[in-house]
Amino acid sequence: MAIGKRLMRGMAQKYLGIAVGFPKTSADVRLTQYETGTRKPKAELTSALAQALDVVPQTLDVPDIDSYIGLITPYLPLRIFTV
Repeated sequence: MAIGKRLMRGMAQKYLGIAVGFPKTSADVRLTQYETGTRKPKAELTSALAQALDVVPQTLDVPDIDSYIGLITPYLPLRIFTV
């Protein structure tokens, strides 16, 4: 999971974890596991994280830069492209 989006929003791991429904006692630990790649979030959690960060869910995935879509996806929230 991409860590930059959380940092751009100025959210602590604990705050973001609580915002998506994790218990206060483990919210920061759970987010650390997703950010370091120890665990991979399910689609439902990815959607909740994206909503809390105000980004599209694909932004949180590590991009597959071998494809056009994977290469451009990280830039979609910047709204610099016209379609």
